[in-house]
Amino acid sequence: MRLSLLRYGLGKFTRSLARAYLRGEGWKELTPEQIQAEIDYLAHPQKALLERLNKAVSPEVAEYQTTPAGRDYLAIQGEEQ
Repeated sequence: MRLSLLRYGLGKFTRSLARAYLRGEGWKELTPEQIQAEIDYLAHPQKALLERLNKAVSPEVAEYQTTPAGRDYLAIQGEEQ
């Protein structure tokens, strides 16, 4: 699931959009809280694989994007698989 979240972040995504994408990948039983926990893990300063974007319109709806470190991590994972 974490790799999927990083792939979604190559564009921008919200938690609800991530939930819809994950359901499409077969993760049907995930709650919004579980998805947020995974996003928080990837966005934690020690990992810094995702970042929350600052936006002027609807700041209460968080958007996330993959960081350069996250893109590097995805590239490494792609080479190893």
